[in-house]
Amino acid sequence: MRDVEKTSIPHETNSRRSRRRKRGRSLYVVMIIVLALSVIVALCMTLFFNIKTIRVTGNAENYHAEDIVTATGIELGDNMIRLDTKAARERALAQLIYVEEIEIDRQFPNTLEIRVQKCTPAYNVMYDFGTLVVSEHGRILDDTMDPVDGLVKITGYQPEETTPGCQVKAKEERYDKVFNAFRDIIYEGGLTVPIVGVDMTDLADIMVDLDHRIVFDMGNWSEIDYKISFAEQVISELPADKEGYLVMIGSNQCSFRNKADYEATQKAIAAANAAEKDKGKPKATEAAEDGDGTEEETVAHPEDELPPIDEGLGDLQQELQGEEAHAQRHEGVGNPQGRAPGRLRHLPVDPGLVEQGPALPGEEGHEHDADDIGHEQAGAVHPGREQAAERLDG
Repeated sequence: MRDVEKTSIPHETNSRRSRRRKRGRSLYVVMIIVLALSVIVALCMTLFFNIKTIRVTGNAENYHAEDIVTATGIELGDNMIRLDTKAARERALAQLIYVEEIEIDRQFPNTLEIRVQKCTPAYNVMYDFGTLVVSEHGRILDDTMDPVDGLVKITGYQPEETTPGCQVKAKEERYDKVFNAFRDIIYEGGLTVPIVGVDMTDLADIMVDLDHRIVFDMGNWSEIDYKISFAEQVISELPADKEGYLVMIGSNQCSFRNKADYEATQKAIAAANAAEKDKGKPKATEAAEDGDGTEEETVAHPEDELPPIDEGLGDLQQELQGEEAHAQRHEGVGNPQGRAPGRLRHLPVDPGLVEQGPALPGEEGHEHDADDIGHEQAGAVHPGREQAAERLDG
């Protein structure tokens, strides 16, 4: 009998069946993982990480901790995963006028910390209908008729937004740029002479009140930081009790004038301008009724009349040109190499420019004439400087 040898022949269907089993197991594993993750997420957003403790830190003396938490709209039991911290912060800032900044920090598993920073009043922004009390970072704290003592006075800024709790905003963007530049300088600190007032009525002729004793006519609003640093260096060479007016000349020189001399000049200019307006009009006799009902007649005397306006303008132009030439004959105050603008802390200052004293032959007579500029100065000052009653120097 013949032996039968059995041979096993692999079938193609075995390999396909094996691959199907593997794919089925992989899909099953993926489904299990997805299901598990879904359960975990659902638990985290429902049972786990719910707020059990809310802690308020920082400084907000105008509000209790409960008031701050209520303003955020957050409650105990809220889920920390689903919590919209940005919306909560915005709700709180809209209600808490005297809070400058709020930060909401999740501390897992169940604690929420709310950090607050109070507003510090820093500016009295004067405008047509009152005064806006503004914080260091530009937040409006109050709209009042009575300025707050001790704050920096801002004049000439016309606000578009006046609602307490909102960020201050001007009707013209360039005024915001000027205000923000001064805010940055003041907030940074380190000024040797404090800024107590800024008049930006005319952006081509900005006036800065320094320490209530020096009025700095810085000209236009370019390179504000550099000009303030420059003025600091010049003022540091003056006596501590010196009062007067510092005028920026060009980009690297300043001219100082005593307060009495400068104000006398401004009065003479105002009088000359008024006379120019009345030029060609007949002199009118003014009658004023006194307390007894009698009339007192005022007569214009020839010796009281101002000199002809045209003549005064010509002489004034010569005087101003002489002063500018005198300043240029001195060594430049700082920046002789044309340094780039910036905060200057070691700027060399020539004391000769501080008082504008005679330093060259033949200058003494010219200095005497310059100090006596008065009744013949007409119309040579920027129009923004004529409104003395509304200026910092008035």
